[in-house]
Amino acid sequence: MSVSVVVLGRDEHLVRQIEGYRGELIVVRVCDDAAEAIAACAASAADVLLVSERGLMPPMEQVDQLTGQRTVVALLDPKPGRTTIVPGLVEIQDTVGMVELEALITRALGSLGGAAEGRGAGSSAAPEAGAGREGRIVCFWGAPGSPGRSTVALNYAVEAAVAGLSVVLVDADTYAAALAIQLGLMDESASIAQMCRVVDSGSRDPARLRATCLAVEVADSTLMVATGIPRASRWPEVRAAALRRAALTLRSHHDLVVLDVAPYIELDEQLSFDTQAPQRNAVTVEMLQCADDVFMVVAADSLGIPRALRAIDELEDKVPGIEPQIIFNKVSSDNSGHSPKRRVLEAWQRFGPTHPVVGFLPNDNPICHAAILAGSPLVEIAPKSSLRSEIRSLAGIKSSDSPAKGKTRRLAKNL
Repeated sequence: MSVSVVVLGRDEHLVRQIEGYRGELIVVRVCDDAAEAIAACAASAADVLLVSERGLMPPMEQVDQLTGQRTVVALLDPKPGRTTIVPGLVEIQDTVGMVELEALITRALGSLGGAAEGRGAGSSAAPEAGAGREGRIVCFWGAPGSPGRSTVALNYAVEAAVAGLSVVLVDADTYAAALAIQLGLMDESASIAQMCRVVDSGSRDPARLRATCLAVEVADSTLMVATGIPRASRWPEVRAAALRRAALTLRSHHDLVVLDVAPYIELDEQLSFDTQAPQRNAVTVEMLQCADDVFMVVAADSLGIPRALRAIDELEDKVPGIEPQIIFNKVSSDNSGHSPKRRVLEAWQRFGPTHPVVGFLPNDNPICHAAILAGSPLVEIAPKSSLRSEIRSLAGIKSSDSPAKGKTRRLAKNL
């Protein structure tokens, strides 16, 4: 079976070597620049983009685009040594013989095909190679209208950390990042923007990714927090593909990665451009696709439920294959009348989809407001509250002695 190759760079010696070898590799085009090469790969559905020197290497976002269409990107370099961060991207010594080059490319094609076949509804990429352990990615999503998604995500992550798990909390909301505020952190550096820059530099070193996060001490435990962008205008700094690779790398070195994402999933920005353009909502879509579990937080009132129903319809249409688990938040008799849990569940079963309902969180506005004012999670501000108890149950954590209230301001520092 032949392997079609697009060569990036006018390296006549390399082309003559491939053609003279008369093996599986067949050069279908030689290009001078990355844009031309990427267009050629897309037009001819090439198997391999062979980059003759590092200076011609396309940006990582375009590499993702190529590997997404099952095109291997192979870079010839005098000092390859750098570990690749996605399946389908390989670095090869530029003095390699044709027999070994063909074998390496064929192996990369096989691994890329296996990674694509292994992508399930809850994951957009294969597990990272060489990982020390395999954790879980949990994504909290919800319809527009402040259903309490960030509050639930924060306290879910905190409870897991207090239970002894290694947890990274990522604020991937490109519209209204809130986790730094809820933890009382003054961080203008935007950890997720730094994380994207690390990944785009070609590194998947977990130590470098952790160094972009803040270590937050909560109830005698440490929670790693990747803060969001402090101003919405900075959303182009958060690249969806880079953040996905970072989340997958972190999952391989931590027990739990908790994602808080924006509600919007439409990707119609691409209709306004002749070429591929940044898409603000692509971050939410990528995070939903790479998550092992997706929790949809629904405000249990006459506005929240209809909004959630419309959001699920849009999710099934635009991002098929995602199976969200429903969490009803702000459940109270003021919103739903007598027996609020039963009434909310009856309404959902009558009008809603068949997605499972996994939690009912009580409406406790005074405690939530006090927590935000103090910059503290529930474990510190209200350890015996029913809201905290329900979130602990949601995280699968059994009850235990609660930490004392009134902890002093936590220390946040870069690792």
